[in-house]
Amino acid sequence: MTASPVSPAAQRGVTLIELMIGMVIGLLAVLVIAQVTTVYEGRKRTITAGSDAQVNGALALQTLQRDVQASGYGMTEGGATGCRMVGQRAGVAGQFEHTLAPVAITDGANGAPDSLDVLMSNHADFALPTRVAGGHTRGSNVFVIGANTDLGHHKGDLLLAVPTPTPDQTDPSRYCSLFNLSAEPVAGSGQLFHDAGADGPWNQDLGTTVFPGIQSTDVSYPAGSLLLDLGTLVSRRYCLTGLADAQCDTPAPQAPYHLRQISFDSSTGQSTAADLYPQIVQLQAVYGIDTSTPPDQVADVWTAVSPTTAKGWQRVVAVRVAVVARSTQNEQRPGKAATDWVTPTLPVWYPDGVTAEPIHVEKSPPGAGDDWRNYRYKVFETVIPLRNLLWQPA
Repeated sequence: MTASPVSPAAQRGVTLIELMIGMVIGLLAVLVIAQVTTVYEGRKRTITAGSDAQVNGALALQTLQRDVQASGYGMTEGGATGCRMVGQRAGVAGQFEHTLAPVAITDGANGAPDSLDVLMSNHADFALPTRVAGGHTRGSNVFVIGANTDLGHHKGDLLLAVPTPTPDQTDPSRYCSLFNLSAEPVAGSGQLFHDAGADGPWNQDLGTTVFPGIQSTDVSYPAGSLLLDLGTLVSRRYCLTGLADAQCDTPAPQAPYHLRQISFDSSTGQSTAADLYPQIVQLQAVYGIDTSTPPDQVADVWTAVSPTTAKGWQRVVAVRVAVVARSTQNEQRPGKAATDWVTPTLPVWYPDGVTAEPIHVEKSPPGAGDDWRNYRYKVFETVIPLRNLLWQPA
């Protein structure tokens, strides 16, 4: 059979009008898809950046909590808390002086971030105090202790001598002394030597002994004083980089707004800096002070003012810390009004557990003016008990 011919009218094809309508429909579909993709990508970046900020903030707070809880380990026995520690390390000009405070807060001016200094011992064995049996004079090179009480002491250990009665840090003539054991204790000898030299890097008197007194025969540490074996003195400073803190920014950080840990190791005499978690833009802390008489180990007052006496330091039973993490995503998108902010007001924390106070995240803005309002913030806050102070004898 032969196919029937197709009429010319059926072979017209697509008209120009039909083609233009098809193009308009296609362009509208592309526009809708582009808008949906843009919104989706924006939401995804917001969620991802927010998740990163929450992780960074939680880890930063956990790191601070872990070290603050361990602060004062091996250093608070015998009422040593608040004592002025004096030492002299080989090759270092001037004496090392530091208040024996498990945690010290440096309050940032006008709402700027605070910094925390944490002290603890790092002993391989156990941290039991040793009682001095015979008076130690200013010029002596040996501490006399009871027979068979040298357990846990080893050559090179850093010890802290604490006189009795415990000195107050306001008395310049009485303090606590840092020294090294220069020889392995002989079992049963009742002697702990601290000769100057290569075996005792913290025994370098350089003409000015670290032991209290005036004459070499003056008794620096009478019988009954305590020796605390620190093993190694660990001092860690936590601060935020890129916020005009010269000490925190030396050496130069890898990027601003990191929680930085600066660690000092007494065995090497060296400090090392590590940038831990990014986008941490605020750190605030206050002491919890037990003002009850007699002490009941419950914080009654919360303040950022550091104590000025040994008894004042012994009343610090907790620290309240707040960390603020910021998202990296700028939420100011095209088409939004300049005042359509995602964070219109400053976030808050509760330094006394009751009253809300603003946290000044505008102290670390990513840009000028109100640009800080275009970012999301998360506040992480907790109370950290100082267990090594709570466990010390009243």
